[in-house]
Amino acid sequence: MFPVTGMMCAVCAGTVEKTVSNVPGVTAASVNFAASSVSIDWNAAQTSPEVIAEAVRDAGYDMIITESEAEAVEESARKEEQEYRKMRVKTLTAWILTVPMSVLCMTHIHFPAEEWIYMGITLIVMFYCGSGFYRRGFKALAAKAPNMDSLVAISTIVSFLFSLFNTLSSIALTADLYYEGAAMIITFVLTGKLMELRSRHSTGLALRALIGLQPSDATLVLADGSTRTTPISEIRKGDTVMVRQGERIPVDGIVVRGNAVIDESMLTGEPLGVETNADDSVSAGTILTAGEIYLEATKVGTETELSRIIEAVKEAQGSKAPVQRIVDKVAGVFVPTVIAISIITFCVWIALGMQYLPVALVCAVSVLVIACPCALGLATPMAVMVAIGNGAGKGILVKDAEALEQLANIDVLLIDKTGTLTEGKPKVTASICEDALTPDELAVLKGIILGAERKSIHPLAKAISDYFEEEGVSAIEPSEYEYIAGKGIFCRYGSDSYRIGATDNTQLSAGSEIAEFVKRALGRGSGVVVVEKNSTPTMAFSIEDEIRPDAVEAINEIRNMGITVELLTGDRTATARHIASLVGIKSVTAETLPQDKLARVEELQKSKLKVAMAGDGINDSAALAAADVSIAMGGGSDIAIDVAKLTIVGGKLSSIPKAVKLSKATLKIIHENLFWAFIYNVIGIPLAAGVLYKAGFLLTPMFASAAMALSSLCVVMNSLRLRKS
Repeated sequence: MFPVTGMMCAVCAGTVEKTVSNVPGVTAASVNFAASSVSIDWNAAQTSPEVIAEAVRDAGYDMIITESEAEAVEESARKEEQEYRKMRVKTLTAWILTVPMSVLCMTHIHFPAEEWIYMGITLIVMFYCGSGFYRRGFKALAAKAPNMDSLVAISTIVSFLFSLFNTLSSIALTADLYYEGAAMIITFVLTGKLMELRSRHSTGLALRALIGLQPSDATLVLADGSTRTTPISEIRKGDTVMVRQGERIPVDGIVVRGNAVIDESMLTGEPLGVETNADDSVSAGTILTAGEIYLEATKVGTETELSRIIEAVKEAQGSKAPVQRIVDKVAGVFVPTVIAISIITFCVWIALGMQYLPVALVCAVSVLVIACPCALGLATPMAVMVAIGNGAGKGILVKDAEALEQLANIDVLLIDKTGTLTEGKPKVTASICEDALTPDELAVLKGIILGAERKSIHPLAKAISDYFEEEGVSAIEPSEYEYIAGKGIFCRYGSDSYRIGATDNTQLSAGSEIAEFVKRALGRGSGVVVVEKNSTPTMAFSIEDEIRPDAVEAINEIRNMGITVELLTGDRTATARHIASLVGIKSVTAETLPQDKLARVEELQKSKLKVAMAGDGINDSAALAAADVSIAMGGGSDIAIDVAKLTIVGGKLSSIPKAVKLSKATLKIIHENLFWAFIYNVIGIPLAAGVLYKAGFLLTPMFASAAMALSSLCVVMNSLRLRKS
């Protein structure tokens, strides 16, 4: 798969695909417009990526070839950023040139050589700012698949040529000039294209971040026991790799020696480190937060779990249609229809007699001018722009129009637990100690626990430390301290020994208060830490990830909208069901890996349901990319935010129902905008064709241009209503 830059529409994607397919030696080619990439199968004896890239460049685009996927994604992102900046400059230039000219023309302010100045300004707007419309528009016409670019190209060229004729001809049919009409069309529609380019640019950021999780080097253990830093590409199955504290695990493998605590949040989304010992499996990209391990590589390169996540994100993004362009769909029929009406109009008037030649030309041009797509081009982007501004004020960051359109029709909301429903920070919710302890003994015990936990990097250790610090406990430094992954903390103070860690309940006396406490905590999925003094359980803690304050109200509001809510998490079933019961969620799917979450999304979609996914972790990225609407909770991983179409600032669940309401309002406004855009054409085209000419009324191109501007004004004013939604 190779990144391709320069594609602005589906027609561009078709052109690239056709170009690549026609290269001798290429057996198959498929362009993914959403991911700006092309997948190619070729015969190495007949062609090469360099030859294919040259053909793509000749067609006006650029196919990036690098030594590694990471470099390819980086280069693609750099070029897309350059492309976006150029488009932004062109859009700004078009607005700066068009607005003054339009004001002068509409207010009929005249000055010497105005027609030549207007012509010069229009040429700059058309062939500098809007050059892409002509290139893409005429390619689409040649491919017999006219789109909105085709309509822009035809409308502006006809308007310009008619004005040029009146500027140069001494026998002008009319003195009217419509240079500003051509410039206005380019400026309005260019603004919409800029929004599209900005949306597509963010797609590559997710893949960059995912690929960035892959270490470039690994510490290879040689046969004589020595170690050597080796590029990860040279690691083979069966090799032994050493991983130290703070390093990312380079390959999937089995631990053969050592123990450690591993942060697997990229896979499970859970913040608690996993204690890993010999014979346990580990995955590439996860982080070793404590200890040291030696592992045997079982999966390398593209076979690792991380690589599969990357591919899943690519495929899920590619399987989705680009942002829905209602205008482009209509333009496929609208463009040839308008051209046909214009030609028929001209022919009908000529058939009535050559004396009607001036009327025939004016009417034919008027039909094209009044049908120009300013209002059509603004119908969706203008509503989306206002909605995005409104949403931002409510903590809802929207990346593209598709999310706003789709969210209004969602049937199921899949929601992650950690960092989404919950705060993502373990906290001690309850504790118990032996009744036989005196106040002084209890104070010493708490001090020793605090002193020991402060030395640990385990996530639960911080929860206990925070708990005691809030109580105002004074820390006591143990005389001896040792942490053993999988077993806990071992320390001494005076003549007493202590162990602080998890328990399997076998060490607890049946029926004791601590045993009952632990049993209840484990039953609801809480984390449990037991403190043993001289091998006797003395104190225990229940640790949970608390739900967000607005979770219950938000879930109820979403359910009242007719949306089914399902908890989808990698956490334990007991924990998931406990959290779900607290917030009012009835459907729970727990203990899921990234591919399981993706499979659940696809399963619901096969049932013809529209699916939204809300999450905040790397493990959610594939499911987020596949969902009809993806929602990232702010404060989560950058990858989840990059993949998602909506981001909730601050992770406030109450913003999700607000986003649904905004979506419904936006979709309503878009439909109204399209109505206003078309009603002018339904009424205006017959008038422009001269149906009332015999009655003394002829809609000249000047009035046709004014009608076009009025339809655009209606769209703008209607879109501004979204500010109050």
